[in-house]
Amino acid sequence: MGRPKNIIVVNENYQALAESFYKYLLRLGYNAKGCKSRYNYLCEFLHWMEQQGYTKIEKTTAREISNYYEYISERPSKKDGGILSQKTTHSHMRIIRDLFIMLQNEQKIKINPCSTLKFPYPRATEERTVLDQEEIKQLYKVAETAQEKAILSLAYGCGLRVGELTNCNIEDIRLREKILIVPKGKGNKRRVVPISSGVVKDLADYYYNEREALTKGRDYKPTESAFILHSRGGRMRKGTYNKHLKILVERTQNETIKEKQITIHNLRHSIATHLLEQGIPVEQVRMFLGHSQLETTQIYTHISRKQLANLM
Repeated sequence: MGRPKNIIVVNENYQALAESFYKYLLRLGYNAKGCKSRYNYLCEFLHWMEQQGYTKIEKTTAREISNYYEYISERPSKKDGGILSQKTTHSHMRIIRDLFIMLQNEQKIKINPCSTLKFPYPRATEERTVLDQEEIKQLYKVAETAQEKAILSLAYGCGLRVGELTNCNIEDIRLREKILIVPKGKGNKRRVVPISSGVVKDLADYYYNEREALTKGRDYKPTESAFILHSRGGRMRKGTYNKHLKILVERTQNETIKEKQITIHNLRHSIATHLLEQGIPVEQVRMFLGHSQLETTQIYTHISRKQLANLM
């Protein structure tokens, strides 16, 4: 998100509040860059509060926050002079909501003034391509090696982002506990992903039967802890994962799958849609995927409904 500049907060209590909010975000697991950006957005809100004559955050009401929403929705962008995008406006309001959640948790306010307000999340305009469950089965069916199945199980079965897949290490996978740990997901946030018995089998098959042979490659280093290795023994990279997926797609000889031109990330979209189709609560799916906002996960409910409508 963009960073408002030249915002000066004069009120000492507001200055301390902004610093406290910054530390609060760090404790939640956001990276320092993201925390600084959110801190700057909060400072703009506190600066506006000062200009309106509001000097005590504890006395903030829903009316003031609604007025700020109107202000930020019409404020010119400091980047290009146009109005802020809906997504940026929503980000401003989300930070204010998080501020009052913090204050409520610290028992500094009894009622959250944001609790009765809704700020519409902008719906994604791009089409999110997904495979149906039968198409996913076809990918698994044409996999010829344990490594190919392991890649599918990490990308689809665990819903990993391609960066998370690339960074996945041996110690992150706990086969006996049936969990996979993502130490640093998007926003530097840690999450624990439950894995099914089928995924456990695929990962174990690759690890115990194929990975050791890959350590003989010229790029392998004794300190390398990457779970998935490429043919020369080094950590497999994003482009190579997508090359493997492209080979699997070609093997299916399914023109419908080919036309979708999927990448590893589309497998993440697919598992999100399938979990919701199976009736898994959206909050559980949010935690599985590592989304910060429930609204991001809810996008998949619309994809699912659209697919159902097409079948009727």
